Amino acid sequence: GDQPLECYSCGTKNVFLLGFVPAQGDSVVVLLCREPCLHTNGLKDMNWDLDKWQPLIEDRAFLSWLVKVPSEADASRAQNVTAAQIGKLEQLWRSDPNATLRDIDKPGSLEEPQPARMHYDDGYHFQNVLAPLIKLEAENDRRMKEEQSRSGVTVHWDVAVNKKHVAFFLIPQTSDGDMRVVVGDELLLSNAALKWECVGSVKTRTAKEEIGLELRGKNSTNPPTHQKSGFHVDVMWKATTYDRCQMAMKSFAVEEVSVSGYLYHRILGHDVEPQVLKGVKLPKKLSAPNLPELNPSQREAVLQVIQAPLSLIQGPPGTGKTVTSSTIVYHLVKQTKAQVLVCAPSNVAVDQLAERISLTGLKVVRLCAKTRESLASPVEHLTLHYQASHLDDGQDSSELQKLLQLRDLMGELSDSDEKRLRGLRRAAEKEVLSAADVVCCTCVSAGDPRLSKFRFRSVLIDEATQATEPEALIPIVHGCKQLVFVGDHCQLGPVITSKVAAKALLGQSMFERMVQLGVHPQRLTIQYRMHPCLSEFPSNTFY
Repeated sequence: GDQPLECYSCGTKNVFLLGFVPAQGDSVVVLLCREPCLHTNGLKDMNWDLDKWQPLIEDRAFLSWLVKVPSEADASRAQNVTAAQIGKLEQLWRSDPNATLRDIDKPGSLEEPQPARMHYDDGYHFQNVLAPLIKLEAENDRRMKEEQSRSGVTVHWDVAVNKKHVAFFLIPQTSDGDMRVVVGDELLLSNAALKWECVGSVKTRTAKEEIGLELRGKNSTNPPTHQKSGFHVDVMWKATTYDRCQMAMKSFAVEEVSVSGYLYHRILGHDVEPQVLKGVKLPKKLSAPNLPELNPSQREAVLQVIQAPLSLIQGPPGTGKTVTSSTIVYHLVKQTKAQVLVCAPSNVAVDQLAERISLTGLKVVRLCAKTRESLASPVEHLTLHYQASHLDDGQDSSELQKLLQLRDLMGELSDSDEKRLRGLRRAAEKEVLSAADVVCCTCVSAGDPRLSKFRFRSVLIDEATQATEPEALIPIVHGCKQLVFVGDHCQLGPVITSKVAAKALLGQSMFERMVQLGVHPQRLTIQYRMHPCLSEFPSNTFY
């Protein structure tokens, strides 16, 4: 009938997650989603036998007692719907929930954007094609964040070691079963009845999938810890990633000094002769201090990179990409006597690179997004905020440390002290960055205002096949003249959430396009991660 199928507990309508349990004998059933509601402790008091849970869909069809099988006459009148039409209708439903199949063919209902290309006329053409795709991805990401908002959330409170209040609560999954709140996200916790709201950062996810939100800023020092229920949670969407992609494309199109002329034409896919850098002195010893000795394929990759303005290194799983990348960075610093910018799409990859590169004796600074500075890091001693707060160069650094200690003790500072702290911290961070041999950050963090005045002649991007082209461009437009991509186009590419943008090839990485344009990658051929019997299948199948 007209009764909607939805979870009794969280309200999700994703039928692929829904199942049922008997409630009163066999005459009444209750619908529950598989995750997380089936396993929550709150339902154990309902006297339902949760072990008898069964899915609503079996053998690609709803259970026979749930829906009426159409007659042959009904089936003959049914309209055949293609997968492409379903995709367009789903896209229309995001803006118009009442849209029907008739609406997908209306003029202007769904205008297909230009797909990404192999060749571009100039920087403006590059921007005009990819900017709309980034906008589509941004709009889709914002919509997904908004769908995470939840009412009726129950909270229990705690106080962290730094004396900040932490709220713990459980957010049910979204309608498609995917939990998108991760450590580092910003959430707004509010209670309308108490007229209270406060922003916080997700600090942890417990074993029970509870979110630990550390409150900060206004209203964080005196939260309603006596109240447990009636809270509302909103995910704070930030356009930072997408804005920096757009700014990088604009810089690439407008500023002549954003990249070298050779790289400019290479990125656009123009047919230019390969170049070799002049005045390069090849090192007598290729292996870097405190790093493993290089194997023949790694040595060949290092030699090629040192001499070329554009290099691609393909590293299948377990072939020592991190060691090779760290060795390359060591030699680039020694050759150019200039700072090197090292990036990757993920924080985990950046941390691993920063740790390895620091073993060579180079001065490494790991720049984190400000929202992640309070999170535990395996390379804490290398982070910019740690080094800036532990400078030992006179009166200013002593005052900075005292203000930081005062803020940790009191929870917040007066307006004048906070202003003084910001000024001292900016100066200290600039001093640390200026003294660094290598700056490590994510591709998006390369657009951080703290790096806006810095120029990096050499840029290395690890996991380059997992970054979109605009994302990879963010570190490149810092004046790059020597560019190194490290990755593997035979593995997973960038994650694109917008179906329209994905269809328009936003998920194609710059690494992959360079390979298709004929740039030959140096392949690492010796793997150390698994037994030869295990590596034989992926090696023969994909490589």
